[in-house]
Amino acid sequence: MSRKKDIYSQDPKGYYAILGVDPIASSREIKLNYRDRAKEWHPDHNKSEQALDKFQKLSVAYDILYDDEKRLIYDLFAEAYAINNFPQMDTLAVIKDRYGDENPFVRVFDLQSVIGKVIKYTFKDEKLICSQKQAGHEVLKCSCLNWLLGWWSIKAFPKNLKAIIENFKNTGTNTQDNLTLLVHNAVVFHKEGKREKAYLCAVQAMDYANALQRRKLEKFINILDTKSRVKIPEWHFTTLKLKQLIMPLILGMLLIYPFIDTGVLSKYARKEHEITYFQKVHLSSGDTMIDDLVVSRIFDIPVNLHDAEMFYHMTGDADIMYGPGRQFDVMKKIEKGHTVRLTGFTPDKKWYRIMLDSGEMGFVREKQITKGIGRPIPEFSKIKP
Repeated sequence: MSRKKDIYSQDPKGYYAILGVDPIASSREIKLNYRDRAKEWHPDHNKSEQALDKFQKLSVAYDILYDDEKRLIYDLFAEAYAINNFPQMDTLAVIKDRYGDENPFVRVFDLQSVIGKVIKYTFKDEKLICSQKQAGHEVLKCSCLNWLLGWWSIKAFPKNLKAIIENFKNTGTNTQDNLTLLVHNAVVFHKEGKREKAYLCAVQAMDYANALQRRKLEKFINILDTKSRVKIPEWHFTTLKLKQLIMPLILGMLLIYPFIDTGVLSKYARKEHEITYFQKVHLSSGDTMIDDLVVSRIFDIPVNLHDAEMFYHMTGDADIMYGPGRQFDVMKKIEKGHTVRLTGFTPDKKWYRIMLDSGEMGFVREKQITKGIGRPIPEFSKIKP
């Protein structure tokens, strides 16, 4: 959709021009020029038809520019608003979020959506004011609409493709829109006496400002004379971009699913990490041991004797079982604090398989061990290099 290029000016309402001063003029220059021109155009002395209108405009301009705070707000709005959409400064209201709340942590999003209707289609190009959470919902919803409903018309197809690309490309790029939004709300919150919210908006506006705009915002923050301990949330625009890829990813998986050999996948899921009979244990000495336990399904942790992360110790005196359950015989008893190596666990993690100093493997309940080395490991132990 083509957009008319906005034209910005440092004097959108012509206040500086009617007083005949530059936007960088001092208060003294403004006062002197107003006096000279007010005398010239005062209706008591000037009988021209334009005199009253000219004098009234001079008075309005002087009222704005001679007051430091009003002038600063006018200068800020000149940076935020173009000439064609400059607001009435005496009737301002807070721009609320998507759910109608006065939220200082909002941003602007351009989102295009297309719905194909066989012969025709509907197209929306919206500017949405959202919190970060709301933005995530809106971006995902728009993506779902485009990917599921945007193709059902010959005319809609190219329009929808362009919308999807634009939405992805433009996420997080609304610099001027966000400057306008945050400056506007900062000023309105200030006028309403909500100084903390005004401060939070002004600080966030700095992220979208150039050097000149930042200097004006710094002056405005100084006028507020307040701080806030509220943490300003960091916007993750990359995450919002990635959310737009969820729906095409799902559709792509559905398309290739019929061509996947599900037998291979299920075989891997069932067998690759399951030990049902013999287990070879390779020791650093080069020896190989065979653990001939017959067990239920166990998720294996490969024995790496150099991995200190797998050291655990007993939380109390415990029976080491031949298998993951009380129906198995007791292999041996070990005391509290004894250090072992974790080598596997049952799917419900109620039983852990451990390696003892002898290299044998047995099972204990999950509450019977805890991570870390307990008592020193003996020199002869096979659970270490």
